[in-house]
Amino acid sequence: MDIEGTWFVLIHYQDPESANPDAQRWGDRVWNFARKGSRLQWTEYPLVIFKNTRGRFEEIPGNPRSRVLAAWEPNADQAKTIAEGPRVNDRGTKTKTLRGSDTGGWASSQRMSQTSASVMGYHEQLSIGGLEAMPVFERRDVVGNALTNMGEGLTRYAVSEIRDDGRTLAGTYERDGRHHGRFRAWRTAPVRSLIKKDKTPNERAADRFMQGEPPAF
Repeated sequence: MDIEGTWFVLIHYQDPESANPDAQRWGDRVWNFARKGSRLQWTEYPLVIFKNTRGRFEEIPGNPRSRVLAAWEPNADQAKTIAEGPRVNDRGTKTKTLRGSDTGGWASSQRMSQTSASVMGYHEQLSIGGLEAMPVFERRDVVGNALTNMGEGLTRYAVSEIRDDGRTLAGTYERDGRHHGRFRAWRTAPVRSLIKKDKTPNERAADRFMQGEPPAF
């Protein structure tokens, strides 16, 4: 399948080592894949913004903007926002260039930019395999220096279902052997930037109150 384009990724998972091991948790992000000559560029936007935040965040003691412990699904208004192009905050956005092919798989560089034996470095390697059958998307996080690998984490999205003529992917999600769950990714229009705020903070708070949404902090 051709993965080029923009995808909204929704994750539902559990964390057995947390204070609420049986609680369903959610995460979301946007991926964009673009072919640049013989290479594939993978951009991830970790901060997706909705004007309608219902079902996503709640206020709890010590954290005025806590993620709701539930398997959040977009409501009709949120789904419309996603379909028209998810709005993202550029903060934290990362882009990697992958080499390879659809048949042999794609991967970014495995080398750390930090080469000193006395200075610790951090490196992310992205890879995509199985595009001729069921795709697998992986992110490997490595901490270490030129001599020693001090730690490694792995986030894995393994597709087990392809629906809607390739417009929807679904499968298993795992992060660092601790978070386990399911994910779903579907094609959307290209990402959009944040809406320009043309009202005062008090006016925006009043709008949210009238819509029955939790306050933004």
